[in-house]
Formats: sequence, structure tokens, C-alpha cells
Amino acid sequence: MKRSKKVIFASHCLLNQNARASGVAKSSGVVKEFVNFCIKKGYGIVPIECPQLQFEPLLRQPATREHYDNRAVRSVCRNIITSTIKQIIMYRQAGYAVCGIFGVEGSPTCGAVRTHVLSSGGRSVNVRGRGIFYDEMNAALKKRRISVPIYDWDIQAKKALNR
Repeated sequence: MKRSKKVIFASHCLLNQNARASGVAKSSGVVKEFVNFCIKKGYGIVPIECPQLQFEPLLRQPATREHYDNRAVRSVCRNIITSTIKQIIMYRQAGYAVCGIFGVEGSPTCGAVRTHVLSSGGRSVNVRGRGIFYDEMNAALKKRRISVPIYDWDIQAKKALNR
């Protein structure tokens, strides 16, 4: 079979909900609707390493963007992003179309369009804005003048959200 030569880069937990914080997973393993979307489009999926698993245990409580907004977390994110951008360049140099990068709607680190923040009342709310990882990803892509569409996958609505 002929290759489609189309790839997307996907946040780790779209392919493995077991990596999400306690009580946050929306499916038992992969997000089937996301994988089916990729199959229909003919996209190969390149997983992005989970930044949270670099500095927190697998069994952790949900948190907000403010919890992760510090130098150590941003450093971990930048290391993963450096590797991810090298792969994007490699695919493009080989003639592949990099059709997008997918974050996870609402994630405080991997939300590309929406993220969880603390409200003035001290509650976690889902707002328009990037999580820490995609904040750093956007800056790194812009610095290198690399243009790739960035989306969130909304697990509840089972569809892509763009900026």
C-alpha cells in the first residue's frame, strides 16, 4: 500500500488515557474517535512525549495551569519540544505533509486552545488559552519560523478545535 505521506503530532494522552491525572480519563485506553479521525484522513500519528510524566507520578491529582507554570516544568516542556521540532523538520525534509499538532482540550499543560486555570473564586475553570506545553511549543515554532496548524482534540465533543 502506498504511504499517504501525511502525519500529525499528537499529545501522548490521546493515544494513552492511562497517563492522565486521576479521575480525568475519558476513555479506557486510546481516544477512539481521535484515532478514527486520523484513519479517515489518512494521517500517521507521531506521539508527543507526556511532559507531566517527566516531573509527576503516574497517579496524580488534577491541577490547573498555575500549578505547572514554573521554570522546571517549562524546561521539561522545552526539551520535549526540541525533539518534536526535530521530527517535524525530518518529516518535512522527507516530503511529508505535517498536517497538524493536536493538544488536549482543557489540559493545563497540553491544552492548545483551552486550558484549566484557577478562577478568582479559587475553582478550576476551563478557559480559552494555551497550557504550559503549548505556550512553549507556540513560541518555539514561531522562533524557528515553522508553521504548523495547532488544534485541541475535544474528547467530550469528539472533534478538533482550532485557535
